[in-house]
Amino acid sequence: LSRHSHASARYGARSLSTSLVFVAGEEGRLLVRLAARNTDGAARRQGGCGGGGPSIRMYSPALEAALRDVVPSTDPLDAPDFNPISHINKLFPNEESLGRADTFSAELQDQMTVLDEEILQTVRQQTSAGSSARKDLEGGKAAMRELFDKVRDIKAKAERSQTMVHEICRDIKSLDYAKRHLTLTITALKRLQMLVTATEQLSVMTRERMYAEAANLLHAVTQLLAHFEGYAGIRKIDELRAQVGELSDTLRAQVFDDFNRLSAQEGAPQPSQTETLLGACAVVDALGPAARREMVAWFSSWQFAPYKHAFQPYGDAGSLDKTELRYGWHRQLLRQFDETFVTLFPHAWHVGLSLTLDFCSITNKHLEEILDQARGSLDVAVLTHALQKTVEFEKEMHARFSAEARDREGGEGGEGEGGG
Repeated sequence: LSRHSHASARYGARSLSTSLVFVAGEEGRLLVRLAARNTDGAARRQGGCGGGGPSIRMYSPALEAALRDVVPSTDPLDAPDFNPISHINKLFPNEESLGRADTFSAELQDQMTVLDEEILQTVRQQTSAGSSARKDLEGGKAAMRELFDKVRDIKAKAERSQTMVHEICRDIKSLDYAKRHLTLTITALKRLQMLVTATEQLSVMTRERMYAEAANLLHAVTQLLAHFEGYAGIRKIDELRAQVGELSDTLRAQVFDDFNRLSAQEGAPQPSQTETLLGACAVVDALGPAARREMVAWFSSWQFAPYKHAFQPYGDAGSLDKTELRYGWHRQLLRQFDETFVTLFPHAWHVGLSLTLDFCSITNKHLEEILDQARGSLDVAVLTHALQKTVEFEKEMHARFSAEARDREGGEGGEGEGGG
């Protein structure tokens, strides 16, 4: 039994050691572990049989555990705590069982032969797999180089495309600026042409005293000139602006001249004269708020000239007891205005309200002067009567002009004028 065990151990150690050398040359790590375990088993068996001692542990517990995980085995020869004496005694517990020793030894020899063949086949497969793996690795490296080259080419093309896009965008931006400037130039030239034409027509209408047409042209010219505010210093624009200013002054003088002729005649204006004066009022509107205020002030001064003369404080009607006559005179003025001039002036001018405000201002000054002269000699009855008539007149005018006064305040607020 001892001879057979020694022979089996020596043969297994020799065969597996040879396989270990071959496997190490082929870098087969897994097979190295397997061969090492089988060599370890053989060494243990040899040591056990030779010394008859206890079990032998060739590797650390951590390595044994790793080997069990990688190559699990139920063979008692692969156990880390293998004891050859105990194993042999288990196989051959008595003398009668020793008759199977030769048979058992032959079986062990066959197993070792099979293991050698399996190891050699595995090594050959591993060698072939290693060559294939190297080829695959080289192929992967080549594919990576090719992919890197393609990425580099794509990056270069992307950079060229980005440069091209920037150039195209720069050209498009330049064209857009050119289009915008060309559009502004064309618009400015069209407006300039319209301004020149309108100025020429305005000159003709001013010369012919065609006020209605001149008012429309003056509105148009004013709006066109507003578009050329940023073109100061350009000779043509400055000439047109100066020409329009001269025409505006001429129109203003003509309009006031026509109204002065109206104040010099007796009675209401003739129908043809009314048409001319309506156009003149349209021209005053086109000239702006300052001209309108001037026209209303002129008309008010014309209407109140007789009143100032008749009711001056030193005149016959300039006493406190004639206060009621003052209010009657203004009521008569408003009736005459409604009959003769209400259709002549635009409603937005609020001429009737302006006349009433001027009347109140003039009358206030007259009454202050009269009261100063009569200080210490006032008749209470006369003063009470004057106050009563004044309150009645104020209520009457408030009822007539309150809505109109609110409209005027709103309009003058938009024009930057002061309220009356």
